[in-house]
Amino acid sequence: MGKDVRKIKTERDMQQALLTLLTQKTMRQVTVADICQASLTSRSTFYAHYLDKYDLLEKMVATYTTVFTQQEHLRFMQMIDGQIDDLVQGLLADMADKRPAMQVLFTVHEAQADLQANFRSLLLKEWQQFIAPYGDTMQVPADLIATMGTNVHMTVFEWILAHGDVSNAAVADAINTIRKAVLLQIQPAIN
Repeated sequence: MGKDVRKIKTERDMQQALLTLLTQKTMRQVTVADICQASLTSRSTFYAHYLDKYDLLEKMVATYTTVFTQQEHLRFMQMIDGQIDDLVQGLLADMADKRPAMQVLFTVHEAQADLQANFRSLLLKEWQQFIAPYGDTMQVPADLIATMGTNVHMTVFEWILAHGDVSNAAVADAINTIRKAVLLQIQPAIN
């Protein structure tokens, strides 16, 4: 059986309140009272849903991490295969209505709730797995190339997050050039 509609609405309102507050204050400055006031909910209602403000943030970050994880391998392979237009359009579709929230959450770096760090970690693991079969033949340390590949991916993701639709051949060409340079270090035949 699904969640009660009132519960869903209340949680959505509190999440939106936190996102709005995070555009004005740091996470440490935001209080439960602020969230309650902004979401028009009582403290008892807040605590019926969340342990504290960090629990609210952690659940939001977990939700967006799950959304990213569902498409991450496909987006990774689009980058590897040089399908930059598909990658960009796919990321835009993945973000759709989530982009404003993700922009805010990418600025919050708490120990248990760091969306940007979660994305980076997932991409780094993907790069490490991709490089593993070539490790013995590479002249450059695999961890360096995995980090460089991750940085390229994160830069593309963050740029799209900040700018939205980027249907621009020059941007795609620049991404492709950098992609090829990283892949050339793994195995020249991949390019």
